[in-house]
Amino acid sequence: EFLKKEFSEENVLFWLACEEFKKTQGKKQMREKAKEIYMTFLSNKASSQVNVEGQSRLNETILETPHPLMFQKLQDQIFNLMKYDSYSRFLKSDIFLNHKKSEEQEENSSEAQTAAKRASRIYNT
Repeated sequence: EFLKKEFSEENVLFWLACEEFKKTQGKKQMREKAKEIYMTFLSNKASSQVNVEGQSRLNETILETPHPLMFQKLQDQIFNLMKYDSYSRFLKSDIFLNHKKSEEQEENSSEAQTAAKRASRIYNT
């Protein structure tokens, strides 16, 4: 949700697609998935183009001989972009702070219930 608001949701989608691609078995399936990743995230006409260094872009010829780690360098770039840019902003975002606050409230409520249960066991015996 945070990345959607930041208009950079494609980064995590690309990273996840690359993780799935690494698990792909069979050359035909790899070729199909590699082309899908390329067309969705890397080509100049990509619908969800990721921001990677120009010289790191793959050209379409490499799609004919895919291998599980063919996107690794680009995936690492996107990971670092998210780690050092998006993640630090996420930690300051309302989305994260509200989630953290509600989690802490649940935790405190849970601890209070546990203490009450212990007390009731002690006094009901």
